[in-house]
Amino acid sequence: MSVKIVVIGAGIVGCLTAIKLKETGFDVTIVDKSQLGAESTWAGAGILFPLMPWQYEARVFDLCKNASKFYKAFSKKLFQHTKIDPEYIESGLVCTPPFDKKNVLDWAGKNNLNVCEYKHKEESSYLFEFVGQIRAPRLMKSIKLYMKDLGINLLEETQLKHLKDININVKEWPTVGEDKISGDIFVITSGAWSFELKKHYKEMIYPVRGQMIQYKKTKVTLKHILYSDDFYVLQRKDGIILAGSTVENVGFDKTVSKFYLKKLMKKAEKLVPELNGLEPETQWAGIRPGIKGNVPLIQKDKYHDNVFINSGHFRYGLTMAPQSAEEVCNMIIKSIQ
Repeated sequence: MSVKIVVIGAGIVGCLTAIKLKETGFDVTIVDKSQLGAESTWAGAGILFPLMPWQYEARVFDLCKNASKFYKAFSKKLFQHTKIDPEYIESGLVCTPPFDKKNVLDWAGKNNLNVCEYKHKEESSYLFEFVGQIRAPRLMKSIKLYMKDLGINLLEETQLKHLKDININVKEWPTVGEDKISGDIFVITSGAWSFELKKHYKEMIYPVRGQMIQYKKTKVTLKHILYSDDFYVLQRKDGIILAGSTVENVGFDKTVSKFYLKKLMKKAEKLVPELNGLEPETQWAGIRPGIKGNVPLIQKDKYHDNVFINSGHFRYGLTMAPQSAEEVCNMIIKSIQ
């Protein structure tokens, strides 16, 4: 197709959107004000499952349910193309108390999912065997090379200006550097920063800080991702262990604190007692795009017929990205038919 599409925001949602559009036949450029995958995608743990999905509306799991299957196949493709292993692991997730047993089993039954009873530290828990994880920094490195091979034009360190809410089609989007990015269709995938492009999204998408810690490789071995009370611990292929995360409404401040370091350590040691006495080797924070009900905006902009938004995925950008990309691509195809 000769239609030129500009995707604004090069996190995992933007990248998978760009790839889907390119593979559909569009001419695609992806723009980011920083570096590809440098914000919430890089900072996340890469769990391919919405934590406590039985507490959300059905739309959340609908966007997430095929994530592990997608990344299992996509990781193989990326490794073949780039020789970078995104480290997909189908490690399964163990959900430990507190939880409502009836809610868990009712939700699993409605979604035709096999949930096994499991003992963790003698506590009655549940194992979701199908849940995978992926190492986001390695995933984004491989995606960057893959997009280049596909012929997607990547513009990093390119910040676009705020666009006024007037009912016209956008032909050129001005940059802060006074250049202009031309396109027939624009897709906003800028997460918590979406309001910088269109101010009315500030009312719907807001920044939420999440802090995490990482332990270097030791003799501690985790067979599964462990989850309890909005907190998780997982292990990578090389043996390092991640634990997180916090949920803080502090704007765009990515400062880490000793207070939360101790809090995260205490929670990690409760789930994995073998970590007691070990100091994390690093701590970091990322900014997620919070949104009401954890349901992202995947729709046409209310002011511009040729501007779409695919943003507001909160903690589940990686998990929702494949289905979100599919949906926004279908919307665009219908809009030009």
